[in-house]
Amino acid sequence: MGINDGLVMLADALPGMNRIRAVQRALEQRVDPVYLEIGVSKGQAFQRISADVKIAVDPAFRLSPRTRELADAKGRETYYFETTSDAFFRNEAALLERHPVDVALIDGLHTYEQVVRDVEYTVRHLREDGVIFLHDCNPPFELAGRRADSWEDFIAEQKGPLVIGLWNGDVWKAIVHLRSTRPDLIVGVLKCDQGVGFVRKGTPDSMLPYTPDQVAALTYADLKADRRRLLNLRPPRYVDEFLSAGASRR
Repeated sequence: MGINDGLVMLADALPGMNRIRAVQRALEQRVDPVYLEIGVSKGQAFQRISADVKIAVDPAFRLSPRTRELADAKGRETYYFETTSDAFFRNEAALLERHPVDVALIDGLHTYEQVVRDVEYTVRHLREDGVIFLHDCNPPFELAGRRADSWEDFIAEQKGPLVIGLWNGDVWKAIVHLRSTRPDLIVGVLKCDQGVGFVRKGTPDSMLPYTPDQVAALTYADLKADRRRLLNLRPPRYVDEFLSAGASRR
């Protein structure tokens, strides 16, 4: 797939569902919900999300005073933790015991190992009917899916001028890993907004056969050849079915 093909793929579900709309739709179905966001950065999502309790985690916030004001206005309690997600989960267990998570958005470091850890930590503090969304799960072309340890490293590795300001990393492998190792989780990806992953507790209809070492060895070519099966790729409208199934657990 070339870059032009990738851009067409990005546009195939626009304007419509995206990670922010999915999160807000899930929150609107709940009473006094708790929202957790990993990877807040400039607050593009966090300032727009309404919840009773909002928890923001990022190792280096880039929030303007106005963005923080907008974010705070959409929650009764708002907490900001400028730290890594690993340190947050290690140090803030008491907070999460008081405020079990209803809905989470994971959009932090774009390496699949970190995303797997973020999901597994979050699941420990997730309500039985809670849901997790992830961003960047369906890179539309190989460059966007290139592995790097940070955005800065991704830029530095490109030869010449910046080709495109889009980096999904290998987050997609976290979906494959979870679908191969967690028979207690329903996991898939909505085909919109560069791939919006979804996770909730439950028994999946199908799993994948890969070991962690086999997941690590997968390449973008493997994803391109078998994208629908590997990601459990669903149309954007599937979010309603996903949320309805979770609501039945309440």
